[in-house]
Order: sequence, then C-alpha cells, then structure tokens
Amino acid sequence: MDCAFVVVRWLNDNSAAVMAVGTIVIAWASWVSSRLVAFERKRERANRMPMLTFLDEVTHDHRSLYVKNVGYGPALNIVRKIVEPGDLLRTRPQEPLLLESLAPGEKVYAFSATLPPNSSVPILDDPKFNAIIECDDVLGAHYEFVFQDRTHSAPKPLAKRKMPPSRASRV
Repeated sequence: MDCAFVVVRWLNDNSAAVMAVGTIVIAWASWVSSRLVAFERKRERANRMPMLTFLDEVTHDHRSLYVKNVGYGPALNIVRKIVEPGDLLRTRPQEPLLLESLAPGEKVYAFSATLPPNSSVPILDDPKFNAIIECDDVLGAHYEFVFQDRTHSAPKPLAKRKMPPSRASRV
C-alpha cells in the first residue's frame, strides 16, 4: 500500500512532466501513423500505375519500335509522339499516334523505320531520337514518359494531358 501511495503522490507532484511525456508519446504515435498512411498511398499508386518503355526489334528489312507496359497497372489512352527523328530514320515528322490500351506485360507496335541494309544500329541508340508517351491509369491520373538522350525518364504525373487522345491523328 505504501508503494502505490508513493507513486500516486509522485504523479500528483509532477503532473506537468507526466503531461509533457504523454504529449510527446501522442505526437510520436501520430507521426508514425501519418507515415504508415503515406506509405500505403504510395504503394497503392504503384500497384495501379503503368510504366511504359520503348523496345527496338529487327523485323525483316526494317526496325520496329514497340511500347511495352512494364508496370503493375493498365495504361489507358496511350498517345505516342516522336519529337525529333534522327538521321537514321527515313520518315516524315511524326504526328501524335493514339495507341491501344496496354495491360501489364503487353506491348504494342509504335513506329517503323527503314534503315540501310544490314544496319545494326537500333533506333533507340540514335542520340537524336526523342519521344514522348502520355497515358492514363485506371483512376484517371495522367502520366508522361520521355525517351531522350538514349534514356527513359521516370514517370512524370501530369495535371492535364498535353496531347489529348481525341486530337491525336492515326498514321
């Protein structure tokens, strides 16, 4: 009984310190909770976000460029635009091209270039080749993927599409 009396008396005498410690514990728990919620949101977005990349393949006497979805979510309303064709590409400047939607792991034909016979230079190795892909995810978020200087960029979230699918002309 004496021990309980001592603890209660100490708590009464040091109530400000007890409140300060309680406030710190509550603040820390709130911070941990907010970090967990942010992590879960980021994980959910990654689970539904498409990731689009270019693939280069030799088909017969020309090279073909494909767009592949390597992300976890489907890519909808895909629009591809070649910004500046390189010297190796013998074609007219490309208009925006509306591509079909892609499920994770699927690829779609995006471009063809007729190269000199026996050319082993891939389209993606041409330093002047630049392309942009825009797409939507299943919740309506917009993303832009840029291929420039022989590298793919990280996905860039867009507030508004630059190339709406309704304006893209099919070539």
